[in-house]
Amino acid sequence: MAPLVTEGSGMGHKAGSSAVITEPEEGSVHGGLRIHEKSIQTVVGEFQSDVDNGLSAAEAAKRLEENGRNELDKPPSVSLLTLFLIQLNSVIMYLLMAAVVASAAIKATGPDASSFISYIDSIAISIIVLINATIAAVTEKNSNDALEALSSLQSPVTTVLRDGEEISVESATLVVGDIVKLGTGNVVPADLRLITANDLRVNEMLLTGEPEDVAKNNKVKIATPGSPEKLTADNMAFSSCNVKAGAGVGIVVATGMKTRVGSIAALLNGDSSDDAGTPAPAAGGDVEAPAVASTKQKKTGCCGLPDTKAGQSPLQENLEKLAVQLGYMAIAVCIAVFIVGVAIGTKDPEQPDTPSWLFMVLVAVTLTVAAIPEGLPLCVTIALSSGCKSMLDEKVLMRKIAAVETLGSASIICTDKTGTLTEGKMTLVKMHAGSEDFNVTGKGFDPTVGAVNDISGSPANSKPAVRATLASALLCSNTTLQQEQDPENPDVKTWVPRGNSSEAPLVVGAQKVGLTFEELDGALPRVVEIPFSSSRKMMVTVTKTPAGIASNTPPPLAHVSQEPDSHTVHVKGAPNYILEKCSHMLDADGKPQPLSQAGKDEVLKTVDNLSSQALRVLAIATKSIGTKLPFDEDAETDDKFSSMVHGLTLCGLCASIDPERDGVKDAVRESREAGVRVVMITGDYLGTAIAIAKNINIIRENESPEETASDCGALRPGKGGKYIANEEIDKMTAHTSVFARAKPEDKLEIVKSLQRQGWVSAMTGDGVNDAPALQRAEIGVAMGLEGTEVAKGASDMILTDDNFCSIVKAIEKGRVIYAGIQKFVSFIMSVHFAEVMQIFLCIVSSVPVMRQPLQILFLILVTDLPPSIALGFEPGEPMTMKRKPRPKTQPVVMPWMWRGIVANGMILTVCIFCTYIVCLWAYAGAFLSDDITDEKRTQCAIWENHAMKPTLKIDCATWNPCSTNSNSTMFHEECATWMSQAQYVNGKTWKDLVTNTVKDDSDITGAIWTPHGDKACDLCIETSIRRARTAAFISLVWAENLRAYTSRSFEEGVWVKTFANPSMNKAILMAQAALYTALFLPGLNTVLGLYVYEIHWWGWILAAMGAIMCMIFCEIYKMVSKNFIGKEGLADESTSPDDVSINVIGEPSPEVSKGDKDSELQAMSFSSPKSFSVSSRKSIDASMQVRRSTDLTAKSFRDGSVSMQ
Repeated sequence: MAPLVTEGSGMGHKAGSSAVITEPEEGSVHGGLRIHEKSIQTVVGEFQSDVDNGLSAAEAAKRLEENGRNELDKPPSVSLLTLFLIQLNSVIMYLLMAAVVASAAIKATGPDASSFISYIDSIAISIIVLINATIAAVTEKNSNDALEALSSLQSPVTTVLRDGEEISVESATLVVGDIVKLGTGNVVPADLRLITANDLRVNEMLLTGEPEDVAKNNKVKIATPGSPEKLTADNMAFSSCNVKAGAGVGIVVATGMKTRVGSIAALLNGDSSDDAGTPAPAAGGDVEAPAVASTKQKKTGCCGLPDTKAGQSPLQENLEKLAVQLGYMAIAVCIAVFIVGVAIGTKDPEQPDTPSWLFMVLVAVTLTVAAIPEGLPLCVTIALSSGCKSMLDEKVLMRKIAAVETLGSASIICTDKTGTLTEGKMTLVKMHAGSEDFNVTGKGFDPTVGAVNDISGSPANSKPAVRATLASALLCSNTTLQQEQDPENPDVKTWVPRGNSSEAPLVVGAQKVGLTFEELDGALPRVVEIPFSSSRKMMVTVTKTPAGIASNTPPPLAHVSQEPDSHTVHVKGAPNYILEKCSHMLDADGKPQPLSQAGKDEVLKTVDNLSSQALRVLAIATKSIGTKLPFDEDAETDDKFSSMVHGLTLCGLCASIDPERDGVKDAVRESREAGVRVVMITGDYLGTAIAIAKNINIIRENESPEETASDCGALRPGKGGKYIANEEIDKMTAHTSVFARAKPEDKLEIVKSLQRQGWVSAMTGDGVNDAPALQRAEIGVAMGLEGTEVAKGASDMILTDDNFCSIVKAIEKGRVIYAGIQKFVSFIMSVHFAEVMQIFLCIVSSVPVMRQPLQILFLILVTDLPPSIALGFEPGEPMTMKRKPRPKTQPVVMPWMWRGIVANGMILTVCIFCTYIVCLWAYAGAFLSDDITDEKRTQCAIWENHAMKPTLKIDCATWNPCSTNSNSTMFHEECATWMSQAQYVNGKTWKDLVTNTVKDDSDITGAIWTPHGDKACDLCIETSIRRARTAAFISLVWAENLRAYTSRSFEEGVWVKTFANPSMNKAILMAQAALYTALFLPGLNTVLGLYVYEIHWWGWILAAMGAIMCMIFCEIYKMVSKNFIGKEGLADESTSPDDVSINVIGEPSPEVSKGDKDSELQAMSFSSPKSFSVSSRKSIDASMQVRRSTDLTAKSFRDGSVSMQ
């Protein structure tokens, strides 16, 4: 058996082959220790592996069979058909489909069952349902690809030790206990406990959100009780992270869903409830242990379809509630009208032989069509889809259409710091050299942008101390800067650093003063390098001057020895460590001067000042060591280090930061003006987070960081990592604007807490660590340029330019779109209300039903739908971004909107009903169905083509010859003679009265009077109703088109910017074109029951009068009601964002008096729990000591421990 491995050795421990192999649970406790706290020999022993030989092929195959492949679980994809069926799973769709079935069933039992025309209304409703469901299903087809992206991050091939040989295997076949070799450029294939680490640096941005490469080692460090714990252990390498430098060997301790990235996948897959949203922490609270993957099944809804209710946007929830209300109302109206109609014996005047109950069933179907807003789902879908397209102009790509309006209702933006609020690119911004301060301008990696200036703004590129500092920093770096083609735009070249990201700002800064790595490295070749280590806190290089720097790189560097074959030491690292080794400091002329303790203290004050500004400070030092190196060639590294690193000359200080994006400060201010609170959640240290938050005004000057910023350790105090109670978390999140050192689970808990309080949260992020919270939030916002595919897949929208400012523009656009939705919902609802009322009035007043089902469908879907959609494109009002976000529970239709719907619907009903009544009198000479079809009726009124008034000259009665002789074939017992009946006109015989003559009139003795004997009169009665319907139909379309213009604003008159909405103008033209097509196109007008050629010229006048009167009365109502419309309160930017009032389920704020009803309605909100911020928070801080003041953080910068992880 091989000896036990020692720290840093290459020897391993081999378990006996007869032992039972069991994989220890991640985070299992061995003597109270966690995996990263155990010695490597203990870990290798637990996993029964061998450092020198690895696992055997047979053992690896066995473990693969037992534990499964090293892959992430993928949820079953939702097919397009399933998404289509999900869209049909709503109350409105149920009612529409019920109307289709009922109408088709009645038509199938009628006399025209074989006619295709009879089923037109059912077919039309079905088409609308199918179109709406198809649009929504196709739009959301690709909305869940996050786990696909997670899988793509993993390296396909890995080098492992199997049976003592290095072989390449598929990463998916790795098992726990495998010995894996890592090199620069590799992707870590699984969670590894490092056995050896040679200058190994790993980028863990996808887990922590921070851009800095993390130095790895194989040391065991047990955290000091009470001290903040690092998010990732230094002796662990995690799956899917990139190896940026060095090499290492590690043992696989977790694969697949048990890795850290697997825990994130579990969060994405998990149940959305509070309990299921965050998997339980592993035993022992291991920092590297993943959360246990959720085993809960996806919820299913109706007919086994996936349950989509939990992920609904506020608009979807409110529309669903509205649909339920409309459904109940429609059913109630239909039943009431049916009962009333049957009770009074209402019959069809056109088909009087039809039983009353059957006619009322047809009327009930008509009412269903009239009551249900068929076009509402389609209208909302089109409005949101169009909003998605318009968002592209604002650099926002919407992945889910409902997210458009949801963003408009956002009351909190939870944002990551790195790459979202900041550039995600460390940039040199300040220097201190020669006892003088300097500013470095420019952002990003482009060295041609910006310069090094002194405090007065004068160029300092040629100052010796500046050049010496940047030159030594460059000579002590392994990073290069090159121009490369942009992969997305081949015509554009961008500057890209290759190497350690912490060195990139130094390389860029040096090139700004004319110093390049290639030139200096060629002139001063490197002969020795001692890499950075966590114990030394610095990196050391030695360069050689072959023939004098003056001839190689003009102008000469004053601090570098000019003597041929001389050596110069260059040191870069933590300021306080380097200062301890310094005895001199360069002055402004680049000449070394003695450095006293007082001088060191002054330098440390400068370090503290820079650190307090969230700057990462590195000290640069140098030393000339002559022509002979002070150590043997085979000396140990520590011996080399100690022989050179003393008596150094301090060149200067370089301070870098990940700068805020341009415009972010203004965007935060605009968000506050709109009542939207910005919360920064970052994995960075608290002091850095506070400094950045102050720079961009998330924390304002009058706010105390003690009350508005917190370390996430306060959420999960104790070694076990268990979260505090929900109530305590809610108190903390209610007023905290900055959360530092956040884990992925922390972000998720914060979002859930905000949601419990009634906030509509938008979560922005770019890394894998953001994905669970992105998916949980009402609106997930991913970065398009720097964001990972995982974050994009979990998001609802993507910022294509990664600009936080675009979110503010998107919020404004979302609010405008929602306002448009409210307008067209009010418009559509008033139309349907009027349709129902018109039919109801016809039934209860015994007037012929004004409209047929197909006419109603045509009105709603052809002539009313285009203007309704156009209302969704209304431009925003000036105060759009000055109002508070609407509460999550606020319905789409507000109470004052219901009043407007009823009022406008009644105005439309009265105007059109009166028009219909006038038309009935004009064409039929009567109003009631019984009067129109009365068998005793003697006359039918008709307007002749060129008459100015109705002519009542058509006599419905007829005289037919008859005989009083009972033996005659013409006998009739009621036969009238001149002698017996006064009906005879004086001086006329029967021959003068009869209209039908006979050949043999020998038996004729008189004539008989028949009330409806004239077929022309029958035709008049038959066509009079359809003529009145046609005129009323035209009047209604015109009225609705005029009302569309009045509906553009709830307050402004129709004359204010009447034609300012081009979409509305086009929609009205479309509606008018559809109207005249329906009126004059042969065949279509017959199907719709429109007979425009029979209404005469004055029918158009009657229609126009009804439409104009409707618009006038609607405008009068608007003028009267605008003073009573409930207006949303303005956001008060002068107050803390915590004070923004939102609707939540709870008690009114204490400042609302019980007697003040208006105030109570307007201020159902929770006020900020200031008492918690002082008492409860301080008690947590005192007990757990998880928060650090700004001063303590500044000091931690000195020793290099705060190197952003």
